[in-house]
Parts: sequence; structure tokens; C-alpha cells
Amino acid sequence: MKKHFRYCSISAFIILSILLVPLAHPRDLADATGVRVHLTDTPRRIITLAPSLGELAADLLNDQIERIIGVRDFTDYPPILKRVESIGPYFKFNLEKVASLRPDLILATTDGNAKDQISHLRELGLPIVVVATESLQGIEASIELCAQALNAQDRGKKILEQLRKGIQNIRDRARGRIKRKIILQVGEDPLVVVGKKSFLNEAIEIIGSSNAYNDASAHYPRPSPEDILQRNPEVIVILPMSENPMLIRKMIGRWTRFPGLMAVKNHQIKKMPGDLLLRPTLRLLEGLALLERAVYDEK
Repeated sequence: MKKHFRYCSISAFIILSILLVPLAHPRDLADATGVRVHLTDTPRRIITLAPSLGELAADLLNDQIERIIGVRDFTDYPPILKRVESIGPYFKFNLEKVASLRPDLILATTDGNAKDQISHLRELGLPIVVVATESLQGIEASIELCAQALNAQDRGKKILEQLRKGIQNIRDRARGRIKRKIILQVGEDPLVVVGKKSFLNEAIEIIGSSNAYNDASAHYPRPSPEDILQRNPEVIVILPMSENPMLIRKMIGRWTRFPGLMAVKNHQIKKMPGDLLLRPTLRLLEGLALLERAVYDEK
């Protein structure tokens, strides 16, 4: 009798435990492209299709980074993401590899992920949420959208508050500054600079300067040497995609051919880590502070 009672108690405990486990409730979420995505309450197998999204997802997940099971090449922050399985190069990831990992959430971006690859993933029935980060407003929306997708809304609100407060502090410091005309160089061969339709154009304005290419229609123009000479920037800030010494020397060395440029004459060719500005995450605040110091020679 006691043995039978013990078995019944164990069975009751197991049933009660199952009932107390939170169920994954399906929900729909509209992404930046207007597509409604069907998601589970708490995605457990997450793939990020850009280094910035890996970084943002890690920040939102906090102590549950292990839920990220696939990332793009060069996803290196936080460093633990270097150990996560890669699904391929930045501009062309491996569709078969993504599908084989059986994700229940994929995070993608309009700034770097090809439309045809995103379409293929949708055709496979995989849940993919796309964000747009062409402006600071878009960056804020992307943080909010990713937080919703990951079911980490509280953490998302804290990150947004920190970002907004940090940007406002930098804007306050910039009041009354004399504007300096600058160029942000993001590519070497061919030469690529930041144009008007990039959030980096707003970054330049936040620190109190002006972008020499704030009239360019392209997100990232590829100007000729003649055009650079005509615009004659006061400061050129180089944002290398990697810390490869040969690449950095080449990027800096190209400007020695233009001794007439104000930036060259006044020794105002600067370099800073590209990731801090190029990845629209909370670390953008650190990038803005470094850009501010580089342009205004502040310590």
C-alpha cells in the first residue's frame, strides 16, 4: 500500500511539474520589411546574420548567450561568440548550413543581407526577423524589434535608455563647437566613404561636425580623387574593417598623394577601430566618444 502510494505521489509530482512548465505561446511580429513573422514565445535556437546582430542579441540575452547557435564570420564580440558555429561569409552566408541548424529565430538586416537570401529562408519556412539600421531612429527600432523577437523587452528598454542618454550627453558637449568638415573612410580598394543615407552621417552631426559627403545620394559613395580634392576635408577618419597592419598602412598611405588637402597639410588623418562605429549596437556610444576625440584632438 505504501509502495503504491509512493508511485502515485511520484506520478502526481511529474504531472504537476509538466503543468507548471511555461508553455511556448506562438505570436506574430511585424519586422522592418512589413512581413509578419510567426514566432514562439522564447526562441531557443537563434542565428544572427550580421556581426552587429550577434552582438546585440548577446547583449539582450545577457546570461543566456548559449541560445545563439549560429553567427556570421567576423562575429567577435563578445569574445564568447567566436566559439559559436559560423554560417559563412558576411555578404553570402550558407543557406544549407542555416537550415541544418534548425533555428527557431533568425535575425537579419537590410544593411548587409541580400534580399534573395532572405527570400530563400522565408520560402523554407524559417522564422526570420529583418531590421533596418540606416538611421539612428532605425537603430532604436531595431533594438526594440530584436528585444521583442527574443522576448527580452525589459532588457531592450534598458539598452535603449542607455543609448539615448549617452547620445544626448555627446550632443550636449558638442554645443558651441566650431564644425569641422570630415570624411569617414570605410573602404580602401575601391575608396568608400560615408554618405548621407547612413546612420554614420548622423554620428558626425552628433559630435558637432559636418560630413563632406552629406549631399551624396548613396549610403556609401565611391568618390574619385578629384572629388575629394574639391571637397577638401579638414579631417579624414579611417575606419578599417580589421586591424590588419598592411591594410591600415595602405589606407593611411593613400592620402600622402594629396599634399594639398587640408587634412594632410594639418596632419589630420586619424584612425579608430571600425567596429565601434560600424556596428549599430550599444557600443556605438564608445565609438562616438572616440570619434569626438579624434576629430577635436581631445584627450
